[in-house]
Amino acid sequence: MNAILRTTFLMKLRLTTEMIRKVWLVLSLLLFTAAAAYAGPDAAPPLYQQLAGGETEIHVEKGMTIGRMAARNGVRWSTVVRQNHLKKPFKLKPGMVIKINNIHIVPAELKSGLVINLPELNMYHFQDGVCLRRYALAVGKPSWPTPTGTYKIEEKRKNPTWNVPPSIQEEMEEHGQEVVEKVPPGPKNPLGKFFMATSASGVGIHATNRPWSVGSYVSHGCIRMLPDEISQLFPQVAVGTPIKIVYRPIKLALTPEGRVYLEAHPNIYDWEMKPLEWVKGMAEYYQIEDRIDWCKVPALLKARDGIAHDITKDASAPPAAGSPKEVQLSPLHGKAAKLE
Repeated sequence: MNAILRTTFLMKLRLTTEMIRKVWLVLSLLLFTAAAAYAGPDAAPPLYQQLAGGETEIHVEKGMTIGRMAARNGVRWSTVVRQNHLKKPFKLKPGMVIKINNIHIVPAELKSGLVINLPELNMYHFQDGVCLRRYALAVGKPSWPTPTGTYKIEEKRKNPTWNVPPSIQEEMEEHGQEVVEKVPPGPKNPLGKFFMATSASGVGIHATNRPWSVGSYVSHGCIRMLPDEISQLFPQVAVGTPIKIVYRPIKLALTPEGRVYLEAHPNIYDWEMKPLEWVKGMAEYYQIEDRIDWCKVPALLKARDGIAHDITKDASAPPAAGSPKEVQLSPLHGKAAKLE
């Protein structure tokens, strides 16, 4: 009888321990997902599967700058400097050959539409499950962040007039600048020649008369694009196109070949998160923790270079059995927007 009671007790203890482990795992994931504005007890960040980009060589021509070159290739200027061992003042000279590695994880959040990852400062255009192109962006500054959420394109305008929001008029007055209510089309218009209004209150995707700002977080919440890049995208995007804006400083991928990749970006809005715990929680949730070389992870999380790195423990490791664990994503809910 005592043996039966002891066996029953041990079974209950194992069940309790397993429940505690699962609760801890969910809580560890929610530490980040709550800060990143997820909702719902079953929500978890996605484990992506696709990589893009790679190593390329660029022959410097007159007028090229590191900032513009970096933005067009989806990386930060500091990454270009480090990869090429450039020294101050970081000026490019015609004839130089710059090598850029911009391999990255594709955040396939939508089958068709636009996906914007704010810390990455990039936007992805998807159509029928295929990523057509990645575009460089400038997004909201920390004091005026771009909101996360699921939206759509509501209006498109060429050569728009900028109706200056009252909040920005107040900022102009505070800074001792001339207060204007409208800016007509032309070189002084910060919206440039193309403007796409979104269903996020006041948020627009537009060109800019300050192309050097692309690749940074400096706007009043709106999303700036390089003038020539938005001129290509504008005719391809219809009114009603879905947009998903996410905040993912860290992305994790498991490729069909069974390789695990980690990509880390600066936490531009300083949202509360513990990067290493986040990666461990994700790995356990998707049951890939034994595939990862954990010695590589801390340095990559510290560097936050925006490049996807292979962190697979063993190059000869067999592919995962079956597909990655399916995730049910819930819409993101961002802060109230104050926009440009």
